[in-house]
Amino acid sequence: MHSINSYNLDKQNNGNGNTTSLYNLINIMFKHKFKIFFVFFCIVSIVTIFTFFMSPVYQSSSKILVEREANSEKSLLFRMNLDLSFAKYNWIKSEVEIMQSIPVIKKVITELKLDQTKYTSNQAHNLSTIIMDCQSRLKLENSKESNVIDIQYESENPDLAANFINTLIEAYIEYRALLFNESEEYQFFEKQIRVAEDKLNELEKRQSQFKESAEIVSPELQRDILLTKISDYEKKLTDVRTKRIGREAMLNVIKEQIEKGSESNIPVTESSDSPSREKFIAILRGELLGMELKRDKLLQEYTSEYSEVVNLEKEIHNTRERIEKEINQIVNLEETAIRALKAEENALSSTISHINQQTKEFSQKEYELNQLSRGIKDNREVYSMLLKQREEARISQAKLEHGVKIKVISPAQVPFKPVRPRKKVNVMIAIILGLSSAFGFAFLVEYFDHTLNSPTEVEKYLDLPVWGSISTNKIKLHSRKKEPEIYN
Repeated sequence: MHSINSYNLDKQNNGNGNTTSLYNLINIMFKHKFKIFFVFFCIVSIVTIFTFFMSPVYQSSSKILVEREANSEKSLLFRMNLDLSFAKYNWIKSEVEIMQSIPVIKKVITELKLDQTKYTSNQAHNLSTIIMDCQSRLKLENSKESNVIDIQYESENPDLAANFINTLIEAYIEYRALLFNESEEYQFFEKQIRVAEDKLNELEKRQSQFKESAEIVSPELQRDILLTKISDYEKKLTDVRTKRIGREAMLNVIKEQIEKGSESNIPVTESSDSPSREKFIAILRGELLGMELKRDKLLQEYTSEYSEVVNLEKEIHNTRERIEKEINQIVNLEETAIRALKAEENALSSTISHINQQTKEFSQKEYELNQLSRGIKDNREVYSMLLKQREEARISQAKLEHGVKIKVISPAQVPFKPVRPRKKVNVMIAIILGLSSAFGFAFLVEYFDHTLNSPTEVEKYLDLPVWGSISTNKIKLHSRKKEPEIYN
């Protein structure tokens, strides 16, 4: 026989989403009444015992009023616009953060000697644990559009709850005064101003000494003079180099003509004293040409041993030597002039290199001077800023209570009734939780119970005839379809 859950089959036959009939619910409750009572009793007992044995927690509270004064003098002196939205109530959040800060909590722990009663094995770790525990018990609230801070603290000791809040307020006021102690700020600015002033004087002295040692009077003017010198010498060097190249080309032409034995005219050069040297060579060449013509004419009539021919040959030879001598003089003069131009060119190049080196050295000096000047400028700005901040600190120091007044509206009182545990509420919750859990457990057990408990369920879900049922109490005989059946 297949095992089938009767509760599930009823739900399937009646359609999805239909609830179990009231009869079946009551039947299930009576069927599992002992289980329901047991679960209900266990849950209620556990919660009740835990509630009555749990240590009571007391809560003490206090309210303080924090008033902020507008710092109008500072805004007028330094032309600062006050942030009105911040000046209204947003600054309360800062006060709340200060109140629950670690230094304030640590001060309270020390005053109440809480660090001597707990966690004595590791002081550093345990002090941090105590601080975190105190912060978790402390509750600070600020209602919207209000400058009232509500302080609450929970503890198992009612006296400690009240003492903690009162000590916290005192520690907060003390720490806040220390935090905003602008006398130290004023002294700090005084010290920094002296340091900045000494540094500024030292930089100015170094600048003066550097100018004197580097012989710098006016960096801009000296730099312009050096650049002008370089430009002039480079221009002169270019002219000399051009002139030398021209003369070398002219000399090469003359030497080529000499080597080829050319009788062409010698070009005019700057080395010749005047154009008369070239004219003289031309005259000699003319005379040489006339003598050669005369010689050739005589050779047509006489032999080479003829006295007149011999004399003409000597004159022709002498004239050629004179021409060659004049040309050699011109070449020598040109070579001398070229060597002089090369020497001048080398001197100009050396001078330009020297001026370039001076320019580089001056650029390095100018860079160092600019660094000193920049440092002086930066230190002057810092010095000016420190003067303004010192004046601001002086004005703030003159105001009492640093612009904030703290008033205790209601001091913390020792609570007489604990806030936890709430016994009546816990018992009611235990009853509701016990009932819901007990009935839920009963229905869960019934849901997973796959047995058939009556002949009717067998015929209904299995569609099989029942021949009989055996009971431990009694046996009944019935007739069904002319067949005997035994029912419980």
